[in-house]
Amino acid sequence: MIRGTLTLLNRSIRGDALKSQAHWVRIASVILLLVFLFFAHFRSSIIGAPGLEFFRSMAYLGIALISLAGVGHFSNSITEEKEEGTLNLLLLADISPLSILLGKSTNRILSVFLIFAAQFPFALLSITLGGITVTQIFTTYLTLSAFLFLIANLALFASVVSRRSGEASGLMVLFTLFLLGLVPAAYRACKELIQLGYLEANGRISSGIESLKLLHDKTSVIDQISLIFEPNSNYAIFSWQVLYSFLLGTLFFLMAWAWFRRIVWLPETVEPSRVTTSKPTRRWTPYVARPWPLALAWKDFYFIGGGPFLVATKMVLFPLWIILCREYSPEIHRYTFASGEQFARDALLIVFAIETLLYSAQFLQSERQLGTLPTLLMLPLSVGQITYQKMFGCLIATVPTVIAILIAEYFLNQKSSRELIIHSRGLFACLCVLIVLCQLTVLCSLISKWGALPLAIGIMLITGTILAPFVAGAMTLISRANQGVLAELSPLIYSTAIVSGAIQFEIARRTRTIAGA
Repeated sequence: MIRGTLTLLNRSIRGDALKSQAHWVRIASVILLLVFLFFAHFRSSIIGAPGLEFFRSMAYLGIALISLAGVGHFSNSITEEKEEGTLNLLLLADISPLSILLGKSTNRILSVFLIFAAQFPFALLSITLGGITVTQIFTTYLTLSAFLFLIANLALFASVVSRRSGEASGLMVLFTLFLLGLVPAAYRACKELIQLGYLEANGRISSGIESLKLLHDKTSVIDQISLIFEPNSNYAIFSWQVLYSFLLGTLFFLMAWAWFRRIVWLPETVEPSRVTTSKPTRRWTPYVARPWPLALAWKDFYFIGGGPFLVATKMVLFPLWIILCREYSPEIHRYTFASGEQFARDALLIVFAIETLLYSAQFLQSERQLGTLPTLLMLPLSVGQITYQKMFGCLIATVPTVIAILIAEYFLNQKSSRELIIHSRGLFACLCVLIVLCQLTVLCSLISKWGALPLAIGIMLITGTILAPFVAGAMTLISRANQGVLAELSPLIYSTAIVSGAIQFEIARRTRTIAGA
């Protein structure tokens, strides 16, 4: 019985061992660690305890990458079988639900554990830089492994209860925010509401949030990592965070197994979702022209951007948001130390970034998953024309957000022109990062069928951590020469242009390769 249950897991592990891609990922992780170690050694004459600072940054980067892996890599372990319609084939092969879960999820956990095992001997080199001990390194990797186990099994549960990978990724975003910082924020907000008299101190809501806060303190990987790196701290190797993470991870795996056994034989679970057509509706031909000159832009505007209804909704809601923020500006300043106009603008900037990233993730995703990319390239249009039309359709959907940002910026400029000038440099840097990240997301959607956005964010975090000091150093040197704002931003502009050109070239090359395959 045990041998039959572990059959798919054994096959997945053997298949992973034969893939060169998995070994290259482990080698790249070791090289990345050595690069960071080299930078820490280079800065050893500037900062104290460079080994501690190096490994602390690596630990927090590991938390971010594990969280992204939970959203993009682990959350589609079962939903990809549901979407491709191969789950029924596994069941016809007399593979039990437990074997499917072990083969589809546990193998992914073991592959990440092997990355930690490959890094550990080289991480010990940070001891030579000073400020860190072997016990701290071992405890850090154990803490990250426990957090990985919890995230992976939580993602497995989200994948089992969801029908599509997008739904599972959305659930994992909420779960990850809950684990990393949503509970402390809700706890502080609850305390403020109690002081203002809106909530009772011993009510159900406050008691429930306090219970969640106690659970969060036991499982918080950020608090545990901070405790490990504090000087003269009394931390335990097998802490409550490790114990609770493994217990909750096991509990979520058992819950996923019980849920999967209940739904695995249902027709809506084993059959893939198919595209259906609705009943034909009457077309307003006198008012709406045929979209043949910009058919691809029309398609993406409706199917990715939401169409005229969503645009009209945003045109109404965003001005109302600005009005409300200006009306309650004193209350907003009390809690956020920002004016109502600045708070409205920053919130709209976040909405704009989320919109563009989601559109980038879906830019070629449907064509890639459904295998219609070769058909798309058979149109009498070049790859550039196809790309620009699809981009135009997505940009139309962001017009209400851009208009709202400009309105909020206008009110903020009337209130404080100095704040606008200072903010423009940071805004321009964020815009350059967003441009590169959107293009990288499109490229990742051609590499991976699922989880393109988390993969792009992970790559951006790693490369940005390496390249950001060089760009920032060049900008600092130019700013000291007093050559103007444009000269100061020139390193950022040049690096963005070079990286964007390389990504565009790779997108075109990979698109032709996939279409010709």
